[in-house]
Amino acid sequence: MERTLPTLIFACMAILLIGLSLIVVTARSVFRGAVALTAALGVVAALFALLGADFVAASQLLIYVGGIMIIMLFVIMLSQRPLDHLDRQTNEQWVWGAFFALAISCALIMQFRAVYRGVFVTTVATPTTASIGRLLLGDMVVPFEAVSLVLLAALVGAVYFGLDGKDRT
Repeated sequence: MERTLPTLIFACMAILLIGLSLIVVTARSVFRGAVALTAALGVVAALFALLGADFVAASQLLIYVGGIMIIMLFVIMLSQRPLDHLDRQTNEQWVWGAFFALAISCALIMQFRAVYRGVFVTTVATPTTASIGRLLLGDMVVPFEAVSLVLLAALVGAVYFGLDGKDRT
């Protein structure tokens, strides 16, 4: 088995992602769990970028990582709860959950080894944003702009319905 730099980077990122995911599900502090979730989703975006899916990586960063940061800002930081508030993150069934997760992981690893035994595919990652941009601003420009108008109308409607009755006039 030949080890190349991208393979080693992928393995290190996968180990980091597993570690961050374990922190997410075992952290007693809500704030630390949210920070670990933000970092884990950032690593997933880096994995997408490493695989050549740069549009998906950028979307991952903007939507998921940005969304978690907004949730941290508005829900955790601006609530009247202290930051060191500790919640129990597990229940009595954690042993069974760990057992089934380990069993499923072992079954998947054995299946992947059986299917991909000796097969190593090396491909050159090509950027995807140029073709998506040409598609969105070429053939699909009218539906793309129509969706933006629908989203704008939904935003205006949400603001309107969020106002008090006396402020709507």
